[in-house]
Amino acid sequence: MAPLLQEADLKREFLRLDQMLGDTRVRYRQTQFASSQKLIDLDLEIRNALARPLSAELDLEVRYLMERLRALDPH
Repeated sequence: MAPLLQEADLKREFLRLDQMLGDTRVRYRQTQFASSQKLIDLDLEIRNALARPLSAELDLEVRYLMERLRALDPH
């Protein structure tokens, strides 16, 4: 039963990451940073991660991507 709980946690993290990415995109569109290559590159990495099957390795990667996204947009 524990793996199901972990899978649910990871899915929740996926949703949070996706929402954070969307919020960051909106803020970047409203500023002079609209074409920031850092956000574009991170966006691609996040999309690739969200398309992969759930795993413990992916859980760590999602957390790392969230940290990087927060560093770009600390709001």
